Amino acid sequence: MKIILLVLLFISSLMADRDGGPYIGVGYGKSSYNSDGLYKQLKSDTSGSGTFYFGAYISKHLSVELAYVSFDAWHVEKGYEVDDTTTLGFGALSVSTLAHYAFFDDALDFYAKFGVGEMSASGLPSKGFTMLYGAGVGYRFNEWLSLKIAYDIYNFNYDHPVTIDTTRTYEMQIDYIYSAIEVQF
Repeated sequence: MKIILLVLLFISSLMADRDGGPYIGVGYGKSSYNSDGLYKQLKSDTSGSGTFYFGAYISKHLSVELAYVSFDAWHVEKGYEVDDTTTLGFGALSVSTLAHYAFFDDALDFYAKFGVGEMSASGLPSKGFTMLYGAGVGYRFNEWLSLKIAYDIYNFNYDHPVTIDTTRTYEMQIDYIYSAIEVQF
């Protein structure tokens, strides 16, 4: 599935609008984790988080994006603390479609994001599918540099074994608010 997503993103960047084109960005923000009761009491359910992404505009109102988010900011932050000895660090690789609507001669850009990806966790023994929803606003300083503020929601399930024959599904969520610097080519 990863190879198919990468091929689709590559083909999309080749067909990018000349007025738009490819872009790359890096951001930092805060995330909060909801374990849906898997952990009765978290010592800290917030963490600093970092993101790196690249994408391409298909048209003025549509872009495709491949992103990686480290919900413990590449191990610089502690992650989500369960107790004094246990921390969770999540990572998400996702591909998204963004619908844009620009104002003021394309200087102010509002967008909505929808995507899918793979969520991995350092404290849990499995990887899984995640849905991604988000919205944001970007301000374009010139034709190649933008600053954006965004809010993304990652929804994913974790099946925890209760007994040998039964499991319980936890519907977990990470909310992520961040700002990013974006360079368009």
